[in-house]
Amino acid sequence: MSVTKRTDVPPPGFWSLISSQTTTPVKHIADFVRTTGAWWFIPLSALVLLAGGGLIAVAFIGQASTLEVAGLGALVLLGAAALVCSSVRLILNSEEARQESELEHLCLQEAMEALPIGLAIYDPQDRLMVFNREAAELNLYRAGGNLIGQSYETLIRRSLERGEIPDALGREEEWLRQRLAGRGKLSTPLLRYTADGRWMHFYEIGTPSGCLVMMRLEVSELVHKTMALEQSNEQLEHLSTTDALTGLANRRSFDHSLQSEWQRSGRKQQPLSLLMIDVDHFKRYNDHYGHIAGDACLRQIAGTLRACAQRSGELVARYGGEEFAILLPGASVEDACMVAQRCMDELSKAGISHANSPVSPLLTCSIGVATVVANHELVPESLIRCADEALYRVKSAGRAHFEVTPCPA
Repeated sequence: MSVTKRTDVPPPGFWSLISSQTTTPVKHIADFVRTTGAWWFIPLSALVLLAGGGLIAVAFIGQASTLEVAGLGALVLLGAAALVCSSVRLILNSEEARQESELEHLCLQEAMEALPIGLAIYDPQDRLMVFNREAAELNLYRAGGNLIGQSYETLIRRSLERGEIPDALGREEEWLRQRLAGRGKLSTPLLRYTADGRWMHFYEIGTPSGCLVMMRLEVSELVHKTMALEQSNEQLEHLSTTDALTGLANRRSFDHSLQSEWQRSGRKQQPLSLLMIDVDHFKRYNDHYGHIAGDACLRQIAGTLRACAQRSGELVARYGGEEFAILLPGASVEDACMVAQRCMDELSKAGISHANSPVSPLLTCSIGVATVVANHELVPESLIRCADEALYRVKSAGRAHFEVTPCPA
C-alpha cells in the first residue's frame, strides 16, 4: 500500500484559525477545504459571494437595468451550480478515496494474517506497532493484554523472566545486552531453539523511515532433516574409514592418517614410527578352526592391539587380511620398540590356542618396526617399505618377535 503525503495543503492550524474567527458559512467552507484539500474552492466561493452581494445591492438601489440584473443573476446561478457540482464531485472523490484506503488497509491486514511467518513491526523508538496472528503464537507476544506500544526490551525481559529463551538461561543480563547491541544488525538469519521445542529463523530488516520489521519462520522440519543428514553422513564417514570385522581403522583411514602425520613430522621435525604386525600362520588357524573362529580371533587380536596404543593420536588399523598396522606419531625408536614388546606380551597373555602352528601352541605375531623424521627426500611409502622389510626379516628368522629397520633402508 502506497501512502503519499500532500504538499499543496496548508497546515491544519491555518484552517482552524479561519474557522474560529469567521461566520458560519465561511466556517463551513474552511472545514470543507481543510478536509478535501481543494484550496481553489475559496476564490470560487468568494466570487459567488461577491456576485450575490452585487445582485442584492443592485436590487436595493434599483438603478441597474434589467439586463444587468439578469447578468448578475445568471453569474450567481452559474457560480452556485459550479460550487455545487464541485462540492459533490469532491465529496464523491473523497468517499471513493476513503473506501479505497480502507480496502487497501484491509488487504494489507489480511495479507499479514495469511503469511506463514510471524511478523512484527517496531517504530523508530523500538516500540511494537503491529504483529500478526502467527507472531502471536510466539512466546514474546503471548503475555496478554495490550502489547502495542511496548518496547522490545520490555517484551524480551518478560520472556527472559519466564525462562522462555534457552540460550539465555543463567546469563540473562549478558544475553540481553548482546541482543540489544545487535538489534537491527542481523546480516544473516539467526537460528534459535525455543522453549517449546521449535527451531526458528529470526530476521530483522530496517526500513528507510527507521522502523524495524521482525520476521520469525519456523524451520524445525528443515533443521531435523539437516541433523538427520549430518548424522547419516557421519555414519557413512565412519563406515568408510572403519574395518567392518574388527572395528579398527581400515586401510583408507590408515593411508589418510599417514599422509597427515607425515606432513606434521616434516613441519615439526619429530619422529614418526610404524609397526607392521602379521599374525603368524593364520591360514593354518583358519584351516584348523574354521573361518568363523578365524573372524572371532581377528576381533580379539584387534582389541588387544587397540589396548596397546595408549597415547593420543596413535592409530591402530587393519592393514589387510591378518596384517595390522600401528602408527605412532612423535614416537622414537625406543618408544616404538616398547609398544611392539607390549603387543607381543599382551597377545601372549590372551592365550589364544593355535594347535596347528609350527611356532607355538599359542597364537603369536611378528612385528616390523621403522622410525623416520619426514623430509623432502622421502615419501610416506618409505616408512611402510622400511617396516615391511623389518617384518620380512622377522618371518625369515622364525617369527614370533620384532625387529627394527633403519629408515631410509
